[in-house]
Amino acid sequence: AVVSTQSTGDEDGILKGYNLSTGKQLSGSREKISNSLTCLEFGPNSSIVWASNNKGQIYAVSVHPLSCQMKKLKASMVPGRGSIVSLAVRAGHPTPLLIASSTSDYIFMFTIEKEVLLLQRKCGVRLNGLPIRSAFCPIATANRGAFTVSGCADGSVLVFDMEKGKAVNKLQGHSCPVYAVSLSYDESILVSADSSGTVIVWQ
Repeated sequence: AVVSTQSTGDEDGILKGYNLSTGKQLSGSREKISNSLTCLEFGPNSSIVWASNNKGQIYAVSVHPLSCQMKKLKASMVPGRGSIVSLAVRAGHPTPLLIASSTSDYIFMFTIEKEVLLLQRKCGVRLNGLPIRSAFCPIATANRGAFTVSGCADGSVLVFDMEKGKAVNKLQGHSCPVYAVSLSYDESILVSADSSGTVIVWQ
């Protein structure tokens, strides 16, 4: 039988897997990773989860698709050693890509080579230590390079061309820090949410 599972991390640096039907932790699905975990993101094939912490480290962890048994593989250090507040992974391009937003006020882009992260570019963005998320623009990344969108502490929403290392568009409409951004599957709609609870839909 197919079991629906969920992986979670905690402030003690422990990664666990749970059976969503029973709410119970799965046997063997517990792995000590590092310091306080901040983000989790599954890779393209769902057998690898990327786990970041508050010390600027990102770990590759193998996860069995059925038993959810876990094993820590390799660690990568993000420059600046700020806390990682957002992770996102995209397949292809021609190799998988990972972006990490750090409280060092940068978005870092890596290629993924056999569970090792290789730094390619970084773009500056004002986070002011806040848990502000970034995301890939899926169609633009597939067709024209690596594009990302991110909230900003000054209330703006920024679109970055990661290969050029700079912002190419700036959306203004929020009056306080923008914490979350999300794109529709066809990129026709962008949604952003700020710390006051205001949500803006951009077309």
